[in-house]
Amino acid sequence: MKRTAAALLSIALIFAIAACGTDPGPGLPEPIAPSAGAVPAGSPEPTPEPEPSTVTLTLAGDLVMHTPLNAEAALPGGGYDFSVLFEDVAHYVSGADYALCCLESPLTGGAPSGYPLFSSPDDLAYSLKDVGFDLINMASNHSVDGFKGGVLRTLDVLDAAGLDHAGTYRSPEERAENNGILVKEINGISIAFLDYTYGTNGIPIDGYEYAVNVYNNDYMTTLVDVNYELLDADMAAARALGADVIAVSVHWGAEYMTSPNVYQQDLADYFFAQGADLVIGGHPHVPQPMEIREIDNGDGTTRKGFLCYCLGNLLSCQSRQYTDLTAMVRLELSKDPVSGVTEISACEYIPMIMINLPSYGVARSPEGWQRRLWDLRAAISDYEAGDDRGVITPYMYNCLVQALADCERIFGTELLAGESEDTP
Repeated sequence: MKRTAAALLSIALIFAIAACGTDPGPGLPEPIAPSAGAVPAGSPEPTPEPEPSTVTLTLAGDLVMHTPLNAEAALPGGGYDFSVLFEDVAHYVSGADYALCCLESPLTGGAPSGYPLFSSPDDLAYSLKDVGFDLINMASNHSVDGFKGGVLRTLDVLDAAGLDHAGTYRSPEERAENNGILVKEINGISIAFLDYTYGTNGIPIDGYEYAVNVYNNDYMTTLVDVNYELLDADMAAARALGADVIAVSVHWGAEYMTSPNVYQQDLADYFFAQGADLVIGGHPHVPQPMEIREIDNGDGTTRKGFLCYCLGNLLSCQSRQYTDLTAMVRLELSKDPVSGVTEISACEYIPMIMINLPSYGVARSPEGWQRRLWDLRAAISDYEAGDDRGVITPYMYNCLVQALADCERIFGTELLAGESEDTP
């Protein structure tokens, strides 16, 4: 076939352009080279680094349910709502993944009563659930104020309210299961909870010893002979369960003393040596020191442990010095996704005070209340900003400032909320 001159010229131009290599010619974009590290089409996406699991715990003190607290919570139409006592601090409870406190009163179903044999309305359990509590520690010197029947009924009410419990049991079989240890898995972290008391205020538990975790052999007399056979078995069981964290709550110490005694110190050392990571104390009715402790694991490694000798009364009507002071501890646990090791990654406490208005010369609030649990620093800050909450007088303000100083002096400032570098 004959080709025209124009056709031959077109073919020549095509070969000339092809011979230019990578030069696309005028007006055409430069070719884009693949960037370093780019994933070729069709290749799998890179696996993201696994994130650590975290759990936030709120640890709170003892509910000593004196009769005036029932009057404060009484509803006009009958029944009780104890959640009103926590209005100022409830967010510290509900905001945690898991929150615990100690209840020093059985729920017997009888008429409410105070010291020396406490009995609280069933509504208390439901109110604690509404506030956001998850675990109620029941081993205290008031565990058997309602005797064996009170122990049994209390556990039934707590179950009905959807609350976990530790330290008391309905039967030998219930106590034998996991050695009475409650294990909870929260956000992929398992925690073993144990709870003990030094005694039962002189009420014998003969024939139903299984019902209460009493750690002293001489619980009816001198209160110094620790039942290490019991504790050894329970701590061995806790370790065997393979939980990531072991938390021990314990009723111990001398009432109204702001320093721990040698028995508390020795027992705390024992629990940590036996594998405990958290030791949470109660009973003295006043604050005692807290700390983050470096624990020797015995294999060349160490771990962090948390200890508070006493968090104080969460609720009470006591008027002795410091019995109105307490704290809630916010603690974060983190589990490494590679090693599987769980550690305390953050810890802080919030100082609080149980307000009784008449003790400050104020009869009642404009809303009609008399007793409330307050965040100390929030109340002080409100007053300094011009908000007296309808009840804070200059005298009360000075008392609050002193109460905060007392909390910081007794608990220490290392873990004070907002003060520690490890605080979230």
